[in-house]
Parts: sequence; structure tokens; C-alpha cells
Amino acid sequence: MEKNICVFGASSSNIDKAYFEDAYEVGRLIARSGFGMVFGAGDHGLMGAAARGCFDAGGRIVGVIPEKLNKPGIYFEHCTERIETATMHERKAKMESLSRGFIALGGGFGTLEEFMEVLTLKQLRYMDPAIVLLNTRGYFAPLIAQLEKCVDEGFTNRDFSALYHVASTPEEAVRYCAEYGGMNIRDKLLDAGRR
Repeated sequence: MEKNICVFGASSSNIDKAYFEDAYEVGRLIARSGFGMVFGAGDHGLMGAAARGCFDAGGRIVGVIPEKLNKPGIYFEHCTERIETATMHERKAKMESLSRGFIALGGGFGTLEEFMEVLTLKQLRYMDPAIVLLNTRGYFAPLIAQLEKCVDEGFTNRDFSALYHVASTPEEAVRYCAEYGGMNIRDKLLDAGRR
């Protein structure tokens, strides 16, 4: 697996500047830590901010974008490598195959879906990456509460709470990914029916 950290985040620019500051710093720190950054190749929103941070720090940037969106004005122009896929499903699979860690910045439906997919793949032992929610301005508090409710109500084994990490700063998020050494994940299928 390549030494890359994948960043999920909003394409929207209509959000508080604190999110942009954290996104830029995540990109910068990924580069400073010697990692490449994989992302959805977008020029706008938090995707673009993270890419600019990584670019300004001299980092390697791999943008993965579906054919429908691979157009000037949409993609970040300074990617070291831009990979086009036929579909969104292929895009996610490619991003997952290139990355050993994932950081979710604030985002909408797409970001939440991407985070949940890698979390589920890790739970089912298809992969074992670092997974981080960067909780800027407490943005992910409702999601974290929902994940905890899944455990409290018996829908998810309590051990699976350790599959992801909540970071309060960009430094903590990137450090967690950089230092992650894997984990011994229990077999969800063998545990079916047991809390």
C-alpha cells in the first residue's frame, strides 16, 4: 500500500472559515509528514483547501475524479497525478486502494457516505486503515452521538467503537494516521448475535 492519506471533505465553499483553515493545515501537515495526499480532485471547498495546503508544502497530490466531473474549473489543477474513473463507485474504490489512512473533514452527504463506507470495510476486515473524524467546531458531534447510540442500543459491538478516532486538531488527525500501526479487529460475522 502506498504511503498516502486520503482526505474526504466538502466541495461547498459556503461554510465557516475555520473549516478552511483546518483543511489547509491538514493538507500541509500531510506533506510535511512525508505522505502523499489522495482526494476527490476538487478545486472548491475543503477539498481544494486541503489540496492547496499540500501543494504549498511541496507534497504529492493524487486526485481521483469521475469522468462526469473531470472538467476545467472543477478539478484542482496542481495535482501531481489526476486519475479519471468511469463512476463514483470506481472513484471510491481507487481512493481506498491508494490510501493507508483516511481523514474526514466537514462535509455533506458525500463525505458522510465515504466515511461510513471505509468504516464498514474496516469493521468487516476488508481493510485496516487509520480512520479519523476531524471534529472542527464540533461538526461531527451528532454523527459521533449516533455511532455511540448504535453501540448503546446493541446494533454494534462496543469493540467497534475503536475503529475510528475523533481528532480535535489537524495535528492530532495527521499524527494519528502517521503513527497508526493497525489493530486486531474482531470478526463481526463470527460475533453475529452477540454484543
